Amino acid sequence: MDARVDSVVILADHLREHGVTATEADKKTLTVGNPLNSAVSENVTAVSGRYVTTYGYEVGEVGDEKATASRVAFLVGASSQPQPLLIDSDTIADTIRRALGFGSIRPSREELAATDEVLRGHVALLLAEARQSAVPQPPDRYRLDRISKHMAFPLGKGLLSADAEVHQRARDCQWLLAHFTAGRDEYKPRHGAARTTPAAGRRA
Repeated sequence: MDARVDSVVILADHLREHGVTATEADKKTLTVGNPLNSAVSENVTAVSGRYVTTYGYEVGEVGDEKATASRVAFLVGASSQPQPLLIDSDTIADTIRRALGFGSIRPSREELAATDEVLRGHVALLLAEARQSAVPQPPDRYRLDRISKHMAFPLGKGLLSADAEVHQRARDCQWLLAHFTAGRDEYKPRHGAARTTPAAGRRA
């Protein structure tokens, strides 16, 4: 039997230990679901020694199925103590800037589709993180649900509708990223207003 097939079977066993469903879509791919929420699922495929999600995110290495299972279970909202997800804030921010920059140019339908695919991957990871958040001020659950429902809709076929949807997804991603970075103290505003020196000849 192919080593990748063996590893997928092992991964499925570890996933079931987390209480999630894991069914073989094919010899290299598992469909993982949350039994308490049928709308939440993720495909995980063994590719070139890595496990990647539907949107191309790497969630682990072949041979490290236990840690991979923990990440994937967290991704579908079924684990409260996950291995850390591989969320790259700088890369996500660059994607957001590129998507919002489409307002000043005329992108092709192909460019919009490619950017939307990347944004969907970022949003999927950030949504999982936000839903498990334990910070003092959790994110707006209503907005999380709206973002999640928006993920289910395909990109519009028309250029204008596709552009509008990519812009909205970029805004959703921006909001989720702000919550993620704030929860990890990646953004630290300066305390107090900056003082300015009075201009010469004027009283402060």
